[in-house]
Amino acid sequence: MPTHARSRLRATCRALIRSGALALACAAIVRPLGAQGDSTGRLEGSITDSVRAMPLGGATVSISMLGAVQESTLVATTTEDGRFSFENLRAGDYAVSFSSAFLDSIEFGGAATRLAVRSGEVARVHLAAPSGATLRSMACPGMTLSRGTGALLGLVMNADTDRPILGAQVAAMWTELSFDGGLRSVSTAERSGGVRTDSLGQYRLCGVPTDSWLLVQVQDGDRLGAALQLLVPEASGVLMQHLSVSESGTRTLAALLAAQQHSAALAPLSGSAGIAGIILSSRGGPVANALVRVVSTAPVARTNEVGQFTLTGLPAGTQELEIRELGSQVQRRPVDLRAGRTARATIQLKNVFVLEPVRTVSARAKYDRFETNRRTSLTGLFLNQEDIERRHVLQVSDLFGSMVSFVIVGQGPSARVVNLRGRCSPNVVIEYRENQDINSVPPSLVAAIEVYPTTNGAPAEFTNLCGVVRIWLKR
Repeated sequence: MPTHARSRLRATCRALIRSGALALACAAIVRPLGAQGDSTGRLEGSITDSVRAMPLGGATVSISMLGAVQESTLVATTTEDGRFSFENLRAGDYAVSFSSAFLDSIEFGGAATRLAVRSGEVARVHLAAPSGATLRSMACPGMTLSRGTGALLGLVMNADTDRPILGAQVAAMWTELSFDGGLRSVSTAERSGGVRTDSLGQYRLCGVPTDSWLLVQVQDGDRLGAALQLLVPEASGVLMQHLSVSESGTRTLAALLAAQQHSAALAPLSGSAGIAGIILSSRGGPVANALVRVVSTAPVARTNEVGQFTLTGLPAGTQELEIRELGSQVQRRPVDLRAGRTARATIQLKNVFVLEPVRTVSARAKYDRFETNRRTSLTGLFLNQEDIERRHVLQVSDLFGSMVSFVIVGQGPSARVVNLRGRCSPNVVIEYRENQDINSVPPSLVAAIEVYPTTNGAPAEFTNLCGVVRIWLKR
């Protein structure tokens, strides 16, 4: 090939490599042109996921020759057993690095490993993703986070200007359970933590519980963003969650307090943002006819036969997307929205079960959901029909006299339940209707009541900061 043609090909490939396109193909083309007759070697290795103590499959491995006149980068993807290899490498020193979806999610950029490849030899390297202990120490320098604790960190941005917010308050709430020595009783305590963003808009909450739901909210001045349910995994101990707030996506403290004082429903939030995406099952297939909405807004959509949905008229900022699918628990995910733009999301649900047709051959409990919650919940308070009738109350609010977490304010139709912890009203749900008056139905029609003083353990679809009261009617 003529020298000028070879030069043009090399220049074209260097441009493609810098842009991230055809890196492997171009490197294969360029190498023989510039090094015909050179001795070559082989590089092979493996990557271990230290967090899960297993091979790291699907990771992207990149190698670059150090000191080469001609720039080139080769890439490979690890197999299921975490292995990778590069053939016919020119002898020299190489920088080896890797990335994965998990490491990208926590924005971890590890240092590259330097390795020598010799002519006619096989160079071997074993790489490892950092362990949970390492990630914890990186997230919270100078602190020792014990088992069961971790870190929540990220940036807080103004969604209207795309600039970091300095001095915003990031608060987290959670419920802590404690058992007596004989495991005969359990007690709960509300815990909270908060931190202000620094001069770069960064926040860092260290020592939050892992594998336990956190309710996280941003306050910027007198405005409050969406309350988000977040989970820091115990395995890694770190969750990177960037947050943003906007004027259209927040409420003022005064408006929230006024609504709580008068037990009034808040008007839905709205704006010019949108979101479109695909809902997938836990096995990767599309989920049709799932109900999708953004919490505290009015628009609702259902997925089509290929799992697609579109929502418009939404507020900007970090909001909570809610997905309801038959056979699955209600699931919520944070989504970042911007005014005048449509965000894209592909969401894979967890633990989605397909309910096969069944033939009933025995009597089914009338209130199976209530019974299931009563058996499995550690934080809820439960009254069945027998409990209610034995108390001979004249109105439903009278049943709360013995519940230490709540107090009743007012009488008759105007009575409302108040959570003593936050001096605010829980979400009163009658069957599936939210924000109802506690005395809107007589006790004679009530079959069962579930009461959750905190967000932990409450039905995810009805959770709010002040707890949940769910009333089941007789059938």
